[in-house]
Amino acid sequence: MRLFFLLFLLFYTVSGVGSEHMSDHESFCANNKSISCDLYLQQQLAGTKPYSAQWYKITAYQFDYLFDHHKFTELQQSIEPLLAQQKLPESFAVQLYFYYAKVMNLQQKREQAELYANKAMAGLEQIYQMFGEPFRLLELANLQHQFGAADKAAEILTYTEQRFAKSKDPLFRFELNANKALLSHAAGNLEKAAAERQLSLQAALALGHNGKLIVAYGNLARTFQLLGQLEQARDLYLTSLPYLQAENNLIMAAIYQLRLAEIYWQLKDNTNARHYLARVNHLKLSDAHLQLYQQLSRALEPPATL
Repeated sequence: MRLFFLLFLLFYTVSGVGSEHMSDHESFCANNKSISCDLYLQQQLAGTKPYSAQWYKITAYQFDYLFDHHKFTELQQSIEPLLAQQKLPESFAVQLYFYYAKVMNLQQKREQAELYANKAMAGLEQIYQMFGEPFRLLELANLQHQFGAADKAAEILTYTEQRFAKSKDPLFRFELNANKALLSHAAGNLEKAAAERQLSLQAALALGHNGKLIVAYGNLARTFQLLGQLEQARDLYLTSLPYLQAENNLIMAAIYQLRLAEIYWQLKDNTNARHYLARVNHLKLSDAHLQLYQQLSRALEPPATL
């Protein structure tokens, strides 16, 4: 209860950029219909006094735009000169650290990513107010999970679920339950992870997005497999195959067909196990999956004849 009181107080007392939902660059760009959002942001920045409250606000919108459009090199180049500054508005600094942590993590610079994620986390209550839509909060929770900070990740997910409890957006429900399932799985609670992944699959079906369906089917199938519910796992992997074909997702197709071969082998159906193993493009497998492929290949070799 104390956290929500502090958040309420913060919302009405922070000044300048802190009172804005700075992740919402689309709303800002909606004022313009004639040029792209990227160009509009550049024009607005060019006409604004550097380091003024308005400048920080537009710069934050620009960070959000670059991140959403996967322009990570440009985002890094925009952020790094500002990191050296001693005095930044607190809420702007939190967003700056958040995006830099994401960029460093994408570059697999784990120590730097964790450093800046922790800097952002130091302003946790600012983050809650600053991001007016849930997806940045879910990304931050995922980042904390990757760093092994399960308690922080769980705190963010709980807050986000409560704050957006009335949201019926299937994409939000997909991402929320997928992230909750990651934590449950990591904690060894596979039954809870399965329930959360079923909710994530329901949301993916409502969304109708092939890529999300591939992920949702595969995650739930793997959880069922680990729980020993092999028939359910088999059926989910089989259901995912048309979506993989539609997306021409060669990597996931190789993994899912490998899992089907493994499941059929576990079910002692060697005919189907060999069928799906033969379909696996082993060149698309990671080292861990390749090891399983080799183990199954040996296990499914026909017995030698005299």
